[in-house]
Amino acid sequence: MAELTHTLSRGSSVQIDETLCNGCVLCMKACPTKAIRVRDGLARIQGVCVDCLECVRVCPRGAVKGVTPPYSDLKNGEHYVVSPSSVLYSQFGAGFLPNDILLGLRAMGYGYVHDQSYTSEIYNFALELYIREERKKPEPKFPLISAICPVVERLIAYRFPSLLEHIVPLATPREIVTREAKRRFSDKNKCRPEDVSLLHITPCPAMSSQLMEHSLHDASNKDRAIGISAIHERIRQKAQEQAMEQDRVLHYSGGVGVGWGKSGGEIAALNAQSLAVSGLHESIRYLKKVEMGLLEDLEFLELRVCTEGCIGGPFTVADRYQAKHLIERLVRMFGEERRVKYNYVLKLYNEGWFRSQWKRVPLESGSPRLSISENIERQNKIEDLIRKLPGIECGACGSPDCRTFAEDVVDGIARLEDCVCRQDRGRREVAREC
Repeated sequence: MAELTHTLSRGSSVQIDETLCNGCVLCMKACPTKAIRVRDGLARIQGVCVDCLECVRVCPRGAVKGVTPPYSDLKNGEHYVVSPSSVLYSQFGAGFLPNDILLGLRAMGYGYVHDQSYTSEIYNFALELYIREERKKPEPKFPLISAICPVVERLIAYRFPSLLEHIVPLATPREIVTREAKRRFSDKNKCRPEDVSLLHITPCPAMSSQLMEHSLHDASNKDRAIGISAIHERIRQKAQEQAMEQDRVLHYSGGVGVGWGKSGGEIAALNAQSLAVSGLHESIRYLKKVEMGLLEDLEFLELRVCTEGCIGGPFTVADRYQAKHLIERLVRMFGEERRVKYNYVLKLYNEGWFRSQWKRVPLESGSPRLSISENIERQNKIEDLIRKLPGIECGACGSPDCRTFAEDVVDGIARLEDCVCRQDRGRREVAREC
């Protein structure tokens, strides 16, 4: 299988409504990759956006939004495979079981509904096998870092590229579903796999960007993602209509797969020294610890940028704490063990079935490509300019901090006169001299 490369997505799931933006700089200050600038009183994305949507969370005016295609843009049909995130099971209250929700999706006209939570259980055991292999190496890459959250992956690729080799190199449940559901559906229905489209129902806008990135490498890729909030009410209606159809089973996972939606769900059944961390700033803090070599006694680190895990995603509907309570109830109901055939999964693992086709590489910044000598000259100019700035990190210039402002000036996308505090200081010094 050819190996493909993860590169910077050419699109972003973040949109800024200029009619609502008042240039308050809160989104700019919150961005972990310093991708936002405020120019002419309006916020704009100018750098590397990792789709964490921290800007959406802090915007007081609702001017910054995370978007996926609306449901009306999607075509139902017999060649559509739908794969919902396990988070979906926590979004309808205690009156709906996972099978009810999957039956509701089936009633919406999709040709095949795949229970992604079952694939998550299979992956969970494959992850355990990989950790066992890593233990035998003279210098294991511990702690291994979860590959499940696409935002964490992009943060690492941009801010912590030395940690890319710590990301688990297995195909994620999403990748496995995309590959296997299409193959099985096409075999059963006598059609070509490239004619089958897969719809991911997700709590996370980063999924849309990731699919867009993959489609750049494969023009035949018609897969799409839609937010839970965009399709939630229609699923509810169809699930209620299907409430009496109890003889058809579409949900196969145990509590392990169902529990993946909350923080700690990935490591719940993992026989390894592991830790789960959620929240953007906490995730960054722990990545710094890994980079400094402070967590080498840990074998696996589950990171999610959304608070409480994927149930706190921007496209969820239910309150995250109510959703967490419901997931914990479902885990007890379906059991705390995986419902997988271990020997069968071991066979697949030994055959390389879980190998990912994606090779992860660092994300490039928006800075111009320069030779070594040109880059040294650029850095010297930046350092010289920083010494002339007030260093109060106010953001009034339209850049998130003084260093970034200096970079913007050197790169020609900002003017030194934009530093309001420097001008004020100059005026105060002139006034004192007078």
